[in-house]
Amino acid sequence: MNHETIKVSTDDYDRFVQAAHAAAAPELDKLVQATISALRDMDAIDMFGDVAARHLWDEYCWQLQEGPYDDDDIGFGSTSRNFEETLNAVIADAVDVLPQHTLLFLSIYTRNDLGAADDPDSIEGINRDEITSAVLERVNQSASRRNLDFIGPDRGDVIPMEISLDGLAGKALSDAGEHSDFLSEYVDQMLAGGASNIADISHALLERYMELLREDEDCALLSALFERFEKDIRALVLEKDIRPAVEDAIGQLEETLGDES
Repeated sequence: MNHETIKVSTDDYDRFVQAAHAAAAPELDKLVQATISALRDMDAIDMFGDVAARHLWDEYCWQLQEGPYDDDDIGFGSTSRNFEETLNAVIADAVDVLPQHTLLFLSIYTRNDLGAADDPDSIEGINRDEITSAVLERVNQSASRRNLDFIGPDRGDVIPMEISLDGLAGKALSDAGEHSDFLSEYVDQMLAGGASNIADISHALLERYMELLREDEDCALLSALFERFEKDIRALVLEKDIRPAVEDAIGQLEETLGDES
């Protein structure tokens, strides 16, 4: 066990412990968030079948909630154990960059017998193992609380019930009874995010909206579109259709007049 000792004065022991607690609590929270962020920055391994994991944090949470995965399916030992070893390595990297006094405060804060300690000699020193265990416990608590239905095999049914498409196109799909089906078709692209996926989904939504406009026998969709975007439609028609038509007519006239001269 990696155990370093730092001598601490026994004067004002209680106040020192209270100060150590106050300083260590936010530092422990930072370690937890830094660990989760590090896992979010790591690419998913894609080893859990129809799970839309975006990063290693998604996969860590999945194996924690759905596991343990102790079978040596790919020849590298227990999957769950390998995930825990990866997590421990990430925590160790975060702990190693902390200054000595912070490590001491964290050791005091995370010591199992701290509540019963009344002996200044029991402060001991820096104990990285206990710090790591405390971070691991809190990371696992966060991982256990996550709702993973959004990335699980049933995400195509879950996501459309939790989100909605606003705007005229979204309402048109909803009125046509196609809202859930459309979202279900594009759940993986929505989860992946990014400009390319946003563009693909937007164009697909536009195409379906235009089809619904053409199918709209009572013109209710066109009326709603014109009512909301009349100014923009007028400007677009002016720029893209009317002005070019007028310019072309004038050009024809000028050409005709030129021929007559």
